[in-house]
Amino acid sequence: MSKDDATWLVICYLAAGLIAMIIGYYAIDTLGVQTGWSERYDEWFPFARSIGSIAIGVIGVAILRTDRERHEYFLTSIGELRKVTWPTVDDTKKMTLVVVVVVAIFGVILAVFDLFWAWAFKLLVV
Repeated sequence: MSKDDATWLVICYLAAGLIAMIIGYYAIDTLGVQTGWSERYDEWFPFARSIGSIAIGVIGVAILRTDRERHEYFLTSIGELRKVTWPTVDDTKKMTLVVVVVVAIFGVILAVFDLFWAWAFKLLVV
């Protein structure tokens, strides 16, 4: 693993921590509204909500970083993604067109079968 991979992993950890902080902020806010704490303790609740969300983010990143096995797995995953040969834009457009055509063909085939079986069932029932 290169140093660049470790740098990207740290950036991912920080992004995960930021996401955990945002989710924690809204979760604490919702809990405060549901329990009435946000109105009863309006002078200190915003501060507690902010501190709580920061703590959730920091603890989440700490948990991610301390597990050595998970850290090595993430570094290995980043290294493997570097080996992937990504298709060009033209190749992606061609493959997308192939998928759309194949889905359309199967859609027509299924529509024909559906019409046939509806017609056959109508003959049996009537």
